Amino acid sequence: MQQSKIVFYGGAGSVTGSNFLLDTGTEKILIDCGLNQGTDEATGLNTAAFAYNPADVDYLVVTHAHLDHIGRIPKLVKAGFKGTIYSTEGTRVLTEPLLRDELMLMMHENHKNPTQPPLYEEKDIDAAFKLWKGLNYHEPLKLGSVMLELLNSGHILGSAIAKFSRGGKSIAFTGDLGSGNSPLLPRCEEPTGVDYLVMESVYGDRTRTDADRRERLENVIEEAAKRGGALLIPAFSTERTQDLLYEIRTLMTEKKIPSMEVYVDSPLAEKITAAYTAHPEYFAPALRERVEKGEKIFSFPQLHFIGNVNESHGLTTAPNPKIILAGSGMAQGGRVLAHEEFMLPDTKTTLLVVGYQAAGTIGRRLIEGASEIELYGKKVPVRAKIEQIYGYSAHMDAEQLVEFVNKIQTSVKKVFVVMGEPAASSTLVQRLRDYLGLNAIAPEAGESATIEL
Repeated sequence: MQQSKIVFYGGAGSVTGSNFLLDTGTEKILIDCGLNQGTDEATGLNTAAFAYNPADVDYLVVTHAHLDHIGRIPKLVKAGFKGTIYSTEGTRVLTEPLLRDELMLMMHENHKNPTQPPLYEEKDIDAAFKLWKGLNYHEPLKLGSVMLELLNSGHILGSAIAKFSRGGKSIAFTGDLGSGNSPLLPRCEEPTGVDYLVMESVYGDRTRTDADRRERLENVIEEAAKRGGALLIPAFSTERTQDLLYEIRTLMTEKKIPSMEVYVDSPLAEKITAAYTAHPEYFAPALRERVEKGEKIFSFPQLHFIGNVNESHGLTTAPNPKIILAGSGMAQGGRVLAHEEFMLPDTKTTLLVVGYQAAGTIGRRLIEGASEIELYGKKVPVRAKIEQIYGYSAHMDAEQLVEFVNKIQTSVKKVFVVMGEPAASSTLVQRLRDYLGLNAIAPEAGESATIEL
């Protein structure tokens, strides 16, 4: 029986930094190469040399276009990777503006702190895309001795589960698994005949209760309007912003919320929204049909995309009530910080948290009831009303994760639980053992495992 080795270089013991190596003995295949984010150790982990020689890697397979899965790809190329990069075309299209935006942020940080150079340069992004090829879902591809197949994970546009097969055995890397709540995307597929599973666990220890999320959003917007203030929504540029724009447009069209101006304060979100519009083939079938008939699902008269920083600053004087969506999604960086500084002390402001907030981030501190936060080196009092709707998370919750494994467990020999805070991963491991009787473990960073493949 042939054997392969998996090494968990990133995304083990943490939510971010996804980076796994599948060594088949004849091929070295990386799955994801993401940034570490949200912790004190993140910068050091990102700047450190790779624990393997990038020049020895034959292929890189990318599950989806979130920075914690793609953010170090140009660094990998800079360090000598010359193999082929594979993902869906949707992931490839989304990745380019995200990497260029991240480089701009790194250059800004370098200007403030010259001892912290960017991880890569423009030429490294360009070089990465010369190596990159897009695949369709269920389009089998031979990578040396291994067959690759991408399945729809329902997480963001073009997101995929990467399934590798050889000699009658297979392993699937889930990437991130969609909750099935997206108004835009089809539900996550379930891989069949899988012997080994490397799966995410972001919500491995919690269950969401926001099944009525559109109604919850409607109520939050109505109450924010009654308070006479602004509704500030820290939102990721990819998927979360598009979901919310679709929902807000629907609520306004159906006259379920008052008409008010909606500002998307993120040039990156505008580019990502344009990419979504250009690729309706990834939408759920009913929505794809509407788009193909000419409906502009992200466009309505009250919507404004904000370009330059002066326009962003000008939003402070725009009449209330209004809705501002701004990055980043964990309220931790980007243009949302200036809005938080101005708006959090105002009792008329509502700040709405939608989705997972990593430990230590401003978003996490706000939902935990912080009375003040530090911004730009000064203390900012929190008098705004803080609301949260977890139903807009693009991740499966604990019950869904267990059910996902339950549906495919007849063939599964072992589950490696990754991409979660330690408590979330260990809780999911225990549930898979107790409820399904499976051999499940949560590997630590740097650990390896031998599998039959």
